[in-house]
Amino acid sequence: MIIVNSPIMQSKIQIIVEAIENPKFTFVKKDGIKLYFETDAEDKEAACRLVKAEIKKDPMASAIMFTVKADEYI
Repeated sequence: MIIVNSPIMQSKIQIIVEAIENPKFTFVKKDGIKLYFETDAEDKEAACRLVKAEIKKDPMASAIMFTVKADEYI
């Protein structure tokens, strides 16, 4: 499970993450500022780095604070 924490622009972040093709990310749920994504990636830490890099490519990323981490589904 990959979790993206962001208080704003959550819809945009969801679109960016789900657009990643390899590995595949699937939106699971939103809980407060947390967006949960399932992934088929073996290396969860590498998947986190990829998600963070993809979000940072978007111009809106310079205006928001966000974190990306791998965690178990709670």
